[in-house]
Amino acid sequence: MNVRTEVTEHGVAHVLLCRTRKRNALDRTTIEQLRDVVAGLATRSDVRVVVVRGQDGVFCAGADIGDWAAPSPQEAAVLSQLGQDTFDALADLPVPTVAVIEGCALGGGLELALACDLRISTSDAVLGLPELGLGNLPSWGGTARLVDVAGLGVTRHLLLSGELVDGARAAALLVVTSAHPQDGLDAAVEATVSRLLAAEPHALALSKRVLRELRSESSLEAALAAYTAGLESSRARKQAFLESRRTSRAARAAASTAEAS
Repeated sequence: MNVRTEVTEHGVAHVLLCRTRKRNALDRTTIEQLRDVVAGLATRSDVRVVVVRGQDGVFCAGADIGDWAAPSPQEAAVLSQLGQDTFDALADLPVPTVAVIEGCALGGGLELALACDLRISTSDAVLGLPELGLGNLPSWGGTARLVDVAGLGVTRHLLLSGELVDGARAAALLVVTSAHPQDGLDAAVEATVSRLLAAEPHALALSKRVLRELRSESSLEAALAAYTAGLESSRARKQAFLESRRTSRAARAAASTAEAS
């Protein structure tokens, strides 16, 4: 399983991305598993807080480029809608959700974090929306959610420039709720979860309902992301990216073999 769940006796549901060999990148299978996990949590009366985290110190490197390298228009539309529906369901849970960001939250990974109510990051984590450099647009609701949490100016800058920022800078921009040294991260998460558990559950659910009515939405996002994924220029950029990764891995393997000998 690429997504695992554990619910503590206190009602904290820990959702863990476990596709570590791909830095927890979101391929179709992983998103489908996340969708099913979220649907299951929505039916449980014993869950009071949901914490989303990546295994092995990496939150999520984003959408799996392999899925987006050369999809048909139909495949791109399905992938866009699947991710958007899954993240919408996460955002619509009646209990508070917390993303714990370590390592990186890039592209679709940042969109996943933005679908949570709160985001707690390490100071040195890397966050951003690099999609335009690959000829794509965010497709899973992240643009509108980033406007909600950080404002239109910050969204313009991060989306159009593709700049990657560390957790401390992301906190200053309000992209994340707070940023902490690695050795203080777990304590910060625990303190936040404790505050959420101390609140009255029905009041929390009603507050989320009110906030849901105020959030921004963009009906164009998924459709435009699916469209750009099919452009030849977009496909060429993603193929070049994949090739550069293969070359890099081969060079590291050769260096490692040389050192061993």
